Amino acid sequence: MSDTRTKILDVAEDLIQRVGLNAMSYQHISEAVGIRKASIHHHFPKKDDLVDELLERCRLSYDQNYTSIVEGSGTAPEKLHNLAGLFLKGLTSNKVCLIGSMSTDRNTLQEHSCRILEKSIQRTVTTISHVFRQGKEEGSLTFSGSEEEAAYGYISFLIGAQIVARCHGGELWFKKSAQTMIEAFAA
Repeated sequence: MSDTRTKILDVAEDLIQRVGLNAMSYQHISEAVGIRKASIHHHFPKKDDLVDELLERCRLSYDQNYTSIVEGSGTAPEKLHNLAGLFLKGLTSNKVCLIGSMSTDRNTLQEHSCRILEKSIQRTVTTISHVFRQGKEEGSLTFSGSEEEAAYGYISFLIGAQIVARCHGGELWFKKSAQTMIEAFAA
């Protein structure tokens, strides 16, 4: 991937995480990267092309982050803390989860972008469900429903808590609410 293309993706991701997809424009990217808008259109003819590549890049990147936590050592509650830490890191840099941010703009996305978004969420839920399976097996987590339902609830909580904490309560309230959620799952 060319350096210019990577810079465009990096800047676009940063902008979307800070101001949202529909507030981000090629003009913003152009100014931040220091190139003409035509150069952006060369790499990404339509904004939808940029969105799709960002979603794929995010899916791969965060899938690796989630998988390393899930497959790493530690108890299930410790892994839930580590997953929350990823969202806390985003909050401290004033960036919300890209998938969460894009989800709020779902009604303005093209159908192919929605499919990538849904696939990303499903993959994340499937990955995190392994933590809940581990917790059930080791007796450290209790929950009703399936491991997948618990994982869906937990990732939904993390995304929502990150967005709310950004507006009210900040890092302290995010940490407290994550701790409360993990304790609710702990046996």
